[in-house]
Amino acid sequence: MNNIEDDHLKFSSSPPIYPSEDPTRFLSLRTKFSLFVSLVIILVCTGLSGFLIQQEARIMKQSLLNTGTLLVTTLNKISLNRLIIQDTDYLERMLAGSLSAPEVVYAITRDQNGQMLVSQSKGILVNTAEVIRDARQPLLPDETHTTPIFSQPPHASSFAQPLITILQTWDSEGVISLRPTDTVSTPRSWVISQETIYDFALPVYRQSRPSITLDLLSSETLGPSRSAKQPPTAIIGMIQVGISTTHMQNALNQTVWNIGLLTLGIILLGIGLTVLLANRIITPLQKLAKAAQQIAAGNIHVSVDPETQDEVGQLTRSINQMAEGLQHRELSISTYMTTITKQVRQLSTLHQTGTIITSTLDLQKLFSTMLDVLHENLGFHRMVLILKDPEQNQAVIAQVSGIPLEYVPRLENQTFAISPGTVDETLLIHGQPVLITDLGKIGDQLNPVIRSVADILGVTSCIGAPLISHQHVLGYLGADKGGTLCTQEDLNLLMTIANHVAVAIDNARTYQDMENLAQSLEQRVIDRTKDLQSANERLKELDRLKSAFVSIVSHELRTPMTSIKGLVENMIDGLTGNLNERQSFYLDRVKHNIERLTRMINDLLDLSRIEAGKMDLHLGPVNVGSLAREVVELLQPMAEERHLLLQAKVISPIPLIHADRDKLIQILTNLITNAIKFTDASGTVSVEVRPQDNGSSVGTCIQDTGCGIPLEEQQTIFERFYRGQTADVKNRGAGLGLAITKSLVELHGGRIWVSSTPGEGSQFSLNLPLCPPEQLTKIS
Repeated sequence: MNNIEDDHLKFSSSPPIYPSEDPTRFLSLRTKFSLFVSLVIILVCTGLSGFLIQQEARIMKQSLLNTGTLLVTTLNKISLNRLIIQDTDYLERMLAGSLSAPEVVYAITRDQNGQMLVSQSKGILVNTAEVIRDARQPLLPDETHTTPIFSQPPHASSFAQPLITILQTWDSEGVISLRPTDTVSTPRSWVISQETIYDFALPVYRQSRPSITLDLLSSETLGPSRSAKQPPTAIIGMIQVGISTTHMQNALNQTVWNIGLLTLGIILLGIGLTVLLANRIITPLQKLAKAAQQIAAGNIHVSVDPETQDEVGQLTRSINQMAEGLQHRELSISTYMTTITKQVRQLSTLHQTGTIITSTLDLQKLFSTMLDVLHENLGFHRMVLILKDPEQNQAVIAQVSGIPLEYVPRLENQTFAISPGTVDETLLIHGQPVLITDLGKIGDQLNPVIRSVADILGVTSCIGAPLISHQHVLGYLGADKGGTLCTQEDLNLLMTIANHVAVAIDNARTYQDMENLAQSLEQRVIDRTKDLQSANERLKELDRLKSAFVSIVSHELRTPMTSIKGLVENMIDGLTGNLNERQSFYLDRVKHNIERLTRMINDLLDLSRIEAGKMDLHLGPVNVGSLAREVVELLQPMAEERHLLLQAKVISPIPLIHADRDKLIQILTNLITNAIKFTDASGTVSVEVRPQDNGSSVGTCIQDTGCGIPLEEQQTIFERFYRGQTADVKNRGAGLGLAITKSLVELHGGRIWVSSTPGEGSQFSLNLPLCPPEQLTKIS
């Protein structure tokens, strides 16, 4: 008894032991989160600031060049006549007016020999920050860099645009001069100063007088004809203007300073918000981690107050519910342990019997062992096991124990009918237990076989317990205690044993049935597995042969098709002689069908590569908007031939995506061609490209006003070799275009779908990410 209780009640109350963790060996989640987000903020802000500064510098420089070009061109036009008569007063006023622009440092008018005729200068730069100049020291360039203008003849001159030279101020012992930045003759004693000047030089040409000629080729009138433009005859001077970059540099420095301060402020604000967000998220998680450690250590009476209503708060409430559940579980386990201990004490005497009953599934061994153990350990002198035949209204004596050997053959394996009004009917039909205290009074209710042996052995009192399993009576156990009167307690004990025996018998029979069924099923599974393996091998071989056949046939067909197409084109072009109208018509149809077969062969090859996983993507930056316009332009003749309006609409700005340009052209061509084919005359096909998902992807929509697609076909339209049943036969293809299109879109990590209303048109939409996932691409 004590051994049994010890075996059942050995439970460990000590908490599990976990290896200690050193917090100094790793960074906390708060630190990693803050560092990561801060680094991202810094990189994004600095990169954006650098880009903005570069753009601003480029714009300022271009504005400076435009200003200089416009000014020198204007002065060139208004000084033509004044240079001819060398009106210096007018030229001085003109140059003085040009100096009103803050960027202009000097303005010079030179004669036809390149000598300075009139000049105006604001002087050298004294204060860079406030752009203060000393007019007493004029700052003028020499004529060396403008010499090529005067050395070339007018008709060969390429100076329709001003000659722009970058000059740098040089300091030679206190004397400031201007020299080109690429000069090689500057003495080493000269020191470069702080100012850069763009010199704009534009020659002034003398225009020849317009000539008058007679237009003898006109069929309507004869009259004079003036040439629209006469070439220049000679250089009469040159206008030279110097534009300083000091104002631009000061503005750019101020812009850099402002952007730097703004970037620093944004970075500091982002880091501060990151720290606050990290504290908001990590602090409740730390509390949850401590609570989880306490629960793991065995302290289940712990709870954490939820501070938020988000996922962390839900996790907190879940942990609290888990702790409460563990508390209830611990209380339930304590209650169950008390009940189990009581039941173990009550059933300890039957433990050995139950062990023997459940130790075997052999019915004969089970019956003999069970009755012997019960006979020896429970105080029953004689026992009998009777089983019911479920198919016939009769029973058989399966096993006896405690009976002299000479009487065993008279009882075992004896069959008898279940008669109405007998003890056998009560036990085997009604399933009710029987307690007989005086066998002599009801002896006529026993079957004759058992009654004859009982009279010989002197049985006066006995009990019977039915064997019931799953509400079916399997038989019953009968026993007596010799000369001792049987009691209700004996009957209760026998009923407890009978329940175990009934289960054991039912399990043994079920096991035998299942074993027989398992053997049958195992054989069937083996046979079916062999069939499936054979079929699978055949299918694999057929699929391999199909792919090889498609690839080989496609390659073998493409070469003769190319030759045939070339020969037909030669015939159409007249290389074999003149063709009549019917011959030309037939050859055009042959060429059309050859091109159609070629497209089908290419589609088969693409599909074969996609199925074999050998379709490579040559990725690069692509503007989907420009690409869509290009494809629309290429397909305009096809649309005009069918009297359709084909238009493209691009909603800027369209970000560049990382994709295969040729594959995108194939995708757009397939979709737009389908839209044109299935749209009647006077219809419209529109292609729209716009950024999607906050700029993380680009969406493209091809919409037509054609016949539309029924709802039941929209689910299967992207399958291989599927051709629409409602479309005209002449417009049906091989059923590969949309399947290949969907595969190419998915290779780029995108998706494609269709929405359509029959009779109103269809809309094919595809969405491509800026960069396809690496696992979906094979970049060559």
